[in-house]
Amino acid sequence: MGFLKVSLLFLVAAVLGQSQGSVLNVQTDQPGHEISPILWGIFFEEINHAGDGGLYAELIKNRALSPKRHGMNLDGYAVVKSEGVDGRIYLSTDHPLNSVLTTSLRLNVDNAVAAGQRIGVSNTGYWGIPTRPDYTVYNASFYAKAVGFTGPLTVQIESKDGSIVYATAQVPQITEEFQRYEVTLTPTPALIQNPSIDNIFTITANGPLSADTSIFFNVISLFPPTFKNRPNGLRTDLAQKLADAKPSFFRFPGGNFLEGNTIEERFIWEETIGDIAQRPGHMGCWGLLHRWDSIAPEEMQPYIDSALNEIEYIIGNTSTTWGARRAADGHPEPFPLTYVEIGNEDFVSDDYDIRYPQFYDAIRARYPNLQIIATDYVNTRPVPIRDDHFYPGYGWFPNNHRLYDEAPRNGSKIFVGEYATIDNINWPPQANTASAADDAAFMTGMERNSDIVIMACYAPLFAHLNDLVWMPDGIYFDAAQSFATPAWWVQHLFSVIRGDTYIPTDSDANEGLPAEKIFHVASRKTDTNTLILKIVNTNTEDIMIDAVTLGGIGSTQGGTMTVLTGGRWDENDLQEPFRVSPKTQTFNVTSNSFSYNAPAFSLTILEIQL
Repeated sequence: MGFLKVSLLFLVAAVLGQSQGSVLNVQTDQPGHEISPILWGIFFEEINHAGDGGLYAELIKNRALSPKRHGMNLDGYAVVKSEGVDGRIYLSTDHPLNSVLTTSLRLNVDNAVAAGQRIGVSNTGYWGIPTRPDYTVYNASFYAKAVGFTGPLTVQIESKDGSIVYATAQVPQITEEFQRYEVTLTPTPALIQNPSIDNIFTITANGPLSADTSIFFNVISLFPPTFKNRPNGLRTDLAQKLADAKPSFFRFPGGNFLEGNTIEERFIWEETIGDIAQRPGHMGCWGLLHRWDSIAPEEMQPYIDSALNEIEYIIGNTSTTWGARRAADGHPEPFPLTYVEIGNEDFVSDDYDIRYPQFYDAIRARYPNLQIIATDYVNTRPVPIRDDHFYPGYGWFPNNHRLYDEAPRNGSKIFVGEYATIDNINWPPQANTASAADDAAFMTGMERNSDIVIMACYAPLFAHLNDLVWMPDGIYFDAAQSFATPAWWVQHLFSVIRGDTYIPTDSDANEGLPAEKIFHVASRKTDTNTLILKIVNTNTEDIMIDAVTLGGIGSTQGGTMTVLTGGRWDENDLQEPFRVSPKTQTFNVTSNSFSYNAPAFSLTILEIQL
């Protein structure tokens, strides 16, 4: 249940030569290769509402009326009105906001609205508009115009039944031409004792109003406080979980999301920058498998040019066309781009050998310092780095933790760009303690082979609890709260506690077991002279290691011990977000040999000061 099973009763100094049981040897005096300094990172893809309604802090669902979505799209919107008032909303193509957002949300008043009554539009957000004690101020904005009405408009966050108004503000006047209006909403603290998602956002007009009054809206937006208080920024709790893991790289944007269901619905990056009122949006996808094979090689040049322009936007100086555009968009300094991946999961494609060289040659010619990642091996060009993806069933990772032990060291480096245990024993799969231990077992192999495995990231990263398209995931959330799974805690611990030099280890602790259950990897953090030993037990029972020996070390200064453990099926949830979470205690042993009882389904990390 996430409590710390390990105590000093199970962790005792042993006298060298007296242990008769299993041994784990840490060859501290025989350091190996350098560990990749960017080994552990994160991969963000828009799936499970990871972005909209997730990491992106925008609270309004369908704020720009999704012009690329098929059909008339009023998703998230409804009429809010007093009893006896008649009105309706619909998409208007006669009153577009601009040439990109070619519709508007039209509110029609169908009968007279008396004084003391109201009519307007509401938005549900992504399964609720959240109120939380730490959401002390909201910034709301929208474009609006009206016929037969000049204001005011009342902007509110209120309960779904309208009985509680948490925050209110007014726009005193609007005109017959679209203008952008902005207000600040400050909730009443006494009304928000606990997080709530049973709320809506409303923009209303109060009576008296005449029949046939029309009000038009677009780009309706509502932001709570954001991570580092950045405008148009990230949700605080989700971004903080990522920051706390101290990732070394960020892979974006995916994945299947990049490709889209059709060529027309691919991720067109040029449409994702600049003023949000000039962005047409991007159709989400899932259940697809579209790839570039529908484009003939002789027709690829526009797509290659787009990729080159995107790179220029990211790293070009301000004298370049797209570098200047980046600066105009608010980021004068280039971003630290090092790697570019060509394609996604092209092991299913039959012409990657043709398409890969087209992109490879163009990128290398213009940006020779960028490192290129391929999604499959090809014969026509070098593959500096290959992207491997793994979504195996329970038990596969422990059985294959030596996958890269014998990989050739004179060929491609490895990027494990997506991986997670799918515990298919109990459906739907969850990132429970046992599957997290499976992940950790494989991660010991990646860290052990980090001279060739240079990067790795878990996937998927996020999932809204109301849109579980793919499971398991690292971090779950609803509109107001979130929790890390045991699998994410494994990622967190491997990332934040890591050394720079590999230290070889060997053990006989698996002898007599039907399969390997104990996994281990060690490293040294040179600047602090700290030995880091990671031990994983995937067994259903505790396993005693009678002697952990530190070769070439007379004594140590002790350190800390962090343990993540729990029952086979234990998971975290909104009610108990820390049911399975790391526990750290002082490691008082200073001997160069000690015994250790590894709890069932556990990751233990010892940080020993040498």
